Amino acid sequence: MDPRVTLLLALGDDELVIGHRHSAWTGVAPHLEEDLAFSSIAQDEIGHAVVWYGLAAELAGEEGVRELAPRAPDGGDRVDALGLGREPGGYRNAVLVERPNGDWGYTVARQYLYDVADDIRLMTLAGSSWQPIADATGALRREERYHLLHARTWVDRLARGPVDARAHLSGGLAAALAEAPGLFEAPPGEDALLADGVLPVAFAEQHARWLAVVTAELTALGLDHVLTDGGVHAAGGEFVATSSGELLAGDEPDAAPAAGNGGLGGRHGRHSADFTQVWEELTGTYRAYPGVRW
Repeated sequence: MDPRVTLLLALGDDELVIGHRHSAWTGVAPHLEEDLAFSSIAQDEIGHAVVWYGLAAELAGEEGVRELAPRAPDGGDRVDALGLGREPGGYRNAVLVERPNGDWGYTVARQYLYDVADDIRLMTLAGSSWQPIADATGALRREERYHLLHARTWVDRLARGPVDARAHLSGGLAAALAEAPGLFEAPPGEDALLADGVLPVAFAEQHARWLAVVTAELTALGLDHVLTDGGVHAAGGEFVATSSGELLAGDEPDAAPAAGNGGLGGRHGRHSADFTQVWEELTGTYRAYPGVRW
């Protein structure tokens, strides 16, 4: 398979799944404004997934999409097929984005860590030698700027708030940090992507840049203790995850993937048990009514 397709699926799957998770706050967020904010962010993320799936569908062609999405009906929309027609093991999202929302502290922490990572990924891809992916980053970065502002605002608000709010944020950060390296797990074919300039900077280096930003910002808020609680070992810029939920396939240790590792996580189709619930919700209507157009 063209490694560009694998990269695009990883990008799209992250956006689709975290968008789905964000949408669950609609109607139950702590404030009416947050009902609207998270609904809007969720809609944006799913729209970004459509952009990445569209590029992947063009590259893969009809036969490639059929191979990737055996559940897709004949003659159906190829973007929908990639987003909703694959088996669970065919998805390439990081494990972090498939986890349940938990409390507000965890959701804010995950959004912050994810959106810092996404900002770095988009900045990197803006310099891609493959023009379609470079061009796509422009509009996405403009929208993601507001997502990141929203996340940083809430991290600052909770960090400077009452003791209970700070405790919930600290716990959420420690939990999310343990799995955040999976956002930078190298997908299959990274070497070819680097050689062609499609990927200007290796995921391990992107991870180091992300770690520098997160470390500086959390330290400024007096939250540097969560870096250790979440499994960060700052010496040498290394970030080693300490624990996560059990992955569905294989006998590897119960640990989230470190950035650039050999394929313990979602970029290689390995997911937690939580993904089953996400997949069933996301694809339920598509599977129940194949080929229906709304």
